[in-house]
Amino acid sequence: AGDPQPISRLPVVSYFFAIGLAFLFIEIAFIQKFMLFLHHPLLTASVVLASFLVFAGLGSNWSKRYSRQQRYRRGVIWSVAGILLTGATYLLSLDTLLAALVVWPTGARVAVSIALIAPMAFFMGMPFPLALTSLGAGAGTLIPLAWGVNGCASVLSAVLATLLAIHFGFSVVVLLALLLYILAAWNFRFVSTTFVSE
Repeated sequence: AGDPQPISRLPVVSYFFAIGLAFLFIEIAFIQKFMLFLHHPLLTASVVLASFLVFAGLGSNWSKRYSRQQRYRRGVIWSVAGILLTGATYLLSLDTLLAALVVWPTGARVAVSIALIAPMAFFMGMPFPLALTSLGAGAGTLIPLAWGVNGCASVLSAVLATLLAIHFGFSVVVLLALLLYILAAWNFRFVSTTFVSE
């Protein structure tokens, strides 16, 4: 509604930095958690990373439904809500579930791991492409900034998440990631309303 308005860089930087940190926080926390379940570092890293890549890719593809209708904000809100719901569920019940299933054969435990990662990764695949497409619709000159900030956050988060996971554990890292996704959704409210019609 109306012509695009100038956009502040701060919401863009905050948004893409937050989701860059949050994505890797959850990914690395899951590697740590499933290491105890799958009992093999290489197998765990392969299963967790591949699952996140595949299902985040499916989530990214699904987000095109929102992009085609220019409902970027709605897509971000729904995806973050899905992340929060699955994340909270895992914080409350993942330890108990994995402890009950740890006696299962390796193949079955791999299948369970993929099934547990899938919904979280699916929702996590949506915030980045939705925001990037939203930028392209009204502030394309900021796309390089978004990529750079997100890449920087991803590099930092790999080290930071590992340190936090070692010292404070899975729950703290996932909780921080959920808070970062809330921050991202809050920032996107300003990003989207400055230059994109809803």
